[in-house]
Amino acid sequence: CSLILLLQRSKMTAVASYECLCKKVGFEVTGEPAMACFCHCGHCQTYGGDAAHVAAWSAENFKLTKGDSELIKYEHTPKKFRNTCKSCGSFIYNTLPNGVHVTPLGGMTFKADKIKPTMHIFYKERCRDASDDLPKHEGWPA
Repeated sequence: CSLILLLQRSKMTAVASYECLCKKVGFEVTGEPAMACFCHCGHCQTYGGDAAHVAAWSAENFKLTKGDSELIKYEHTPKKFRNTCKSCGSFIYNTLPNGVHVTPLGGMTFKADKIKPTMHIFYKERCRDASDDLPKHEGWPA
């Protein structure tokens, strides 16, 4: 899988943290994400109303810093969990079957440069066209 190859190339450089709206749940990531993108899959559109601005992190680069007991862990497909705060409803992260964590980028506090998306994925499912020059993949990138 190309996502696995991207994860193997990840570097330990940047540090970023995230807290939900009510501050009960938080996480920290280190290094660079394996992928930063706009995801147009049907699930992201259902949850957020449009493409999601997300990044994928290896399990080694992701650490839940507080609030594990405050999470709703919804298994929406086998071994794929969507974790949300049970108090405020904020999307915290998804866990994919291979252990990769997919996090929102919009609410992160960065100690380094902001991570910018480098592509669109599941573009064939989009609800509107993107007007940028980023690569547009029908599913996962090859």
